[in-house]
Order: sequence, then structure tokens, then C-alpha cells
Amino acid sequence: MDELTLDVDTMPKVGECFEIEFSNLLDEDESWESIFRSNPERKKGIEQIDGWKYRAIGQIISIDPVKVDCGVLIEEDVINTHDPKVIGEYVGFTIIRLGAYAI
Repeated sequence: MDELTLDVDTMPKVGECFEIEFSNLLDEDESWESIFRSNPERKKGIEQIDGWKYRAIGQIISIDPVKVDCGVLIEEDVINTHDPKVIGEYVGFTIIRLGAYAI
């Protein structure tokens, strides 16, 4: 994780359950074609590329907004489309910075 922000006053205690909200910065220079051909194995997950960069792979689960299920997180607005034909497609994309906040 590159950025994990916790409020000292409301920080969870060891053993407590809490929810996480992700706040990620995506690589906006990736082409539509690259995103759609980057996950031929039809997997879900994220792995570190280098430093703050991660490769995310997953399946499009909805549109308006487009949501991609990457297993450990659901990322929104990877692409912009209203075409329901993309639902179920597997994609891959780059996260430039991965952040999480305890809520």
C-alpha cells in the first residue's frame, strides 16, 4: 500500500474489523485496446509493478459508472462507456498510486 491514512482518534484497535475506502490514481494514457487485451487469463487482482505503480486486472461488473471487480477492490471509471456489451469483459489497467483510508 502506498498511502494508508488513519485518524489517530478513530484508528481501529488490533483485532477490530473496519472498512476501507480506496482512493487511487489511474494511468489515463492507457488506450482502450490495451485495457481490453491486458487480461487474457481472465483473472482478478493487483500486483506491484514498481514503486507506487500497480497492475490491476479484473472484470467489468457494471456501467454508469463503469466498475471493475479486481478481487480485493472495485475500481470505478477505468473507462467511460454506456455500452452494456462490456459488462462481463476482463480488463487490465495501471494504478499510478494506490491509497486506502479507514472509514
